[in-house]
Amino acid sequence: MGIWLVGAHGNVALCAVAGARALVRGLLPDEAGLVTAGPEFAGLDLAQVGDLVFGGHEVRAARAAEALGDFDRRNGLFPEGLRRRLGRDLARYDAEVRPGILRGAGPSVRDEASSSARRGPGTAAAAVARIRADLRSFRRRRGLDGVVVVNVASTEPANGPLPACTRSAAAFARALRSGSAERVPASVLYAWAAVEEGMPCVNFTPSPGCGVPAVLERALERGVPVMGRDGKTGETLLKTVLAPMFVARRLRVLSWEGYNMLGNRDGLVLDDPAARRGKVADKDGALRRILRDPETHTRVRIDYVPSLDDWKTAMDFVHFRGFLGARMSLTFTWQGCDSALAAPLVLDLARLADLAHRRGERGSLPWLAPFFKTPLGVEEQDFARQTEMLLAWAAAAVRETKPA
Repeated sequence: MGIWLVGAHGNVALCAVAGARALVRGLLPDEAGLVTAGPEFAGLDLAQVGDLVFGGHEVRAARAAEALGDFDRRNGLFPEGLRRRLGRDLARYDAEVRPGILRGAGPSVRDEASSSARRGPGTAAAAVARIRADLRSFRRRRGLDGVVVVNVASTEPANGPLPACTRSAAAFARALRSGSAERVPASVLYAWAAVEEGMPCVNFTPSPGCGVPAVLERALERGVPVMGRDGKTGETLLKTVLAPMFVARRLRVLSWEGYNMLGNRDGLVLDDPAARRGKVADKDGALRRILRDPETHTRVRIDYVPSLDDWKTAMDFVHFRGFLGARMSLTFTWQGCDSALAAPLVLDLARLADLAHRRGERGSLPWLAPFFKTPLGVEEQDFARQTEMLLAWAAAAVRETKPA
């Protein structure tokens, strides 16, 4: 099974690739963080981690071993001995990485782009054609039974509404042919290309990607599963666990302030207000859909703090009211290695989307809701209830695979 990573040399992608290969080689102590390694999924016909083959698109000029070396110097996790033992795996991965598409990228991404990515295809239609050719070539060259495309690229700026052509599959196809899709961002072009190639697509970013109506409609027509958006790994994960507690105990939340600091490339990208806007909306929206109180004050801030590198830190203050009008508060701090939290979920999502495809599922996959801040087609934000949806799907899939 192939996993094609958009943003192939970013921290999340490299941690997913190196982590998977380290697991296969017995270089990691356990499978911590990998949801599909749990007993609830043991009876599913998931692709084995050792059978995963990686490739991707990247707009920067980079090599996996050097990028992981830089990651280790800044964050730890990949000492020289481990990198050396993974050398052939990383070189094989580099051989499957192709120049990415820059359309709709923010200034920090453009500043780091390679000359190949800057040249790029001339039109949106040419970009889609090149992406499709890269995907076909990957599948054919490596003899793969299937490929899942996972977008882990930097967040695209939210510069106003998307072009009208993204509202239906027919309109988008016409726009590509007529040359009127030039304002469509790369995340949508990647998703459209994946679906046209019959490959499931997962959007781990706040960018629009496979969530636009045109791609969702085409996915249903082509019998392809898609899901997103914006992976839930840290502060928002904790919010969707804690907020239902306040609702269940009828403790009225008066204010919920969240402050996030991030020092890696994602933090730099999110320093752009246009890119930050979509991320903040996802993080705040998940909380408000649980609390359902229009009078609750909520706010999310994200600041770029270079010295933190990948160790994102969130500090939240919750002010709430209980019996007799007593005003109380909860304060918490969350610090985690951003990429180490996200990478195993990328492997989970790719394996689950691949299985869903083989099972004949199409369009959005609501049972994958616990992995996302804004899951496509799902209003429920309570993490426990979302997890129940996932486990119910797994149990049903296991029952269907057992002989009568």
